[in-house]
Amino acid sequence: MSIQNKAMLVQLNISTWTARKFDPQVTKDVESRYSAINSGRYNKILIAAEYLGNIQKCVSAARKYHYENTLPWFDNGSRLLPAAQYLDYVKKMEEFKTSFEWEIQRFVSMYPDYKNEAYHRLNGMFSEEDYPELQTLKAKYAFGIQITPVPDAQDFRVEIAEADLENIRQALKEQLEQSSQGAMLELWNRLYAVVEHMVERLSNEDNIFKNSMIGNIDELCQILPQLNVLDDPNLNWAVNEVKDKLATLSPDSLRNDPHLRSTAAVEAQKILAKLKDYIPAA
Repeated sequence: MSIQNKAMLVQLNISTWTARKFDPQVTKDVESRYSAINSGRYNKILIAAEYLGNIQKCVSAARKYHYENTLPWFDNGSRLLPAAQYLDYVKKMEEFKTSFEWEIQRFVSMYPDYKNEAYHRLNGMFSEEDYPELQTLKAKYAFGIQITPVPDAQDFRVEIAEADLENIRQALKEQLEQSSQGAMLELWNRLYAVVEHMVERLSNEDNIFKNSMIGNIDELCQILPQLNVLDDPNLNWAVNEVKDKLATLSPDSLRNDPHLRSTAAVEAQKILAKLKDYIPAA
């Protein structure tokens, strides 16, 4: 089955107000004070960072989920979303969007108070012109996803010479193959990274590690099979190997049992050596 039947392209589009504004007069005053030229740009913090924190948390969480559950594709911002992940992905994004819009509504309702705080905080640097009206402010925030099919090299309809058309199809085919290989390479890199981290943490008995070291391995082993859109049997084997031998380990047992810790470090190192065969950059 072709990748066009097993995946789609998704683009996450989130826009926010930076609440920052370049102040040329303050910049000029600073340079005058220090007798400097082209030394930098002074950007005023229009709204205190803590008032924008919840919005930024929503954005960060959405982007993190987006990148963890999709794979790199072309350079236009689109990423590959396996069909098996579609329903879960859309449902989760709707949850993020709902939280995002709720935080925006809350922020807008408090906007006059935040401006008043800035008036006193910025003192002489405060300027009413720096602050957009409510409708303009609302328009600066947006959250959406765009889903499109994965292009097919054969589905290229333009009225040009057949020879040129075939060249275009071949170029697109090669581009699709390169993007597919790049997407799969990222999966190998993700797996390599968590195992490498485990080797580094366990190899020295003085190293401290968090419970998330094992939790991250287990979580990755759950999602990688769903992202394996090319059904790479080697990747499936590697995931099962890591899941069976590393993801089931108890963090507390590793801390309290030196022999278990040493054995786990050796096992992780063996797996890491095998993974290197599939990762040219490793």
